[in-house]
Amino acid sequence: MKGCLSFIIKTVIAVLVFFGLLHLGVIDFIKDKIQEYKTETSSQEKMIDKTKDVVDLSEIEEEYTIDKNLKILKNRMIIAEHNASGQKMIMIEPKDGDILTKDDIKSDDIQTKLDSIVNKYKYKVVKFDKIEVVKHGSLEGLGQTIPYVKVVAQISNLPIKDMEGILGVAELEEGKNLIILSVNEKDKYSQIVADAFYKKVK
Repeated sequence: MKGCLSFIIKTVIAVLVFFGLLHLGVIDFIKDKIQEYKTETSSQEKMIDKTKDVVDLSEIEEEYTIDKNLKILKNRMIIAEHNASGQKMIMIEPKDGDILTKDDIKSDDIQTKLDSIVNKYKYKVVKFDKIEVVKHGSLEGLGQTIPYVKVVAQISNLPIKDMEGILGVAELEEGKNLIILSVNEKDKYSQIVADAFYKKVK
């Protein structure tokens, strides 16, 4: 795998804390799980098979690698990486399906919603000093139009201080939601990379 393990760990922790899915005392558990998956020599075909109960990744291009398929505190997380840029594509099936919805993303009040989440969890493990909605947009994937917001975030207590990317929500069967993200360090994020990946996700 070409991905940087430390970046993956920090990204996973930041994302889970942001959504309130992670609480103090489980960081070592997450690190152990990621190390466990890192040592696994699963082929891409096996990873595709393991994730098909959530999404179909069988048509993604070879420039992307499926890095991780994790289940943490009943939250399912699939992480893929764009090999050339290191940009991460993250798909989360949260145990609380209503934590973020399509209507939330499309709302003019999405900044208020995100600020509320940040304020609620700002003193737990990862400190988000700021998250700013830059614009609304949409992409095609999973057989639907997925609304997203482009965001920039500042984190004060991780080596990665500035992150940039998109945050969206797709609808799955049985009324479930899938939170989708594509993130990279600020000024390295590419929407083209995100669009090309998600349009191949079924």
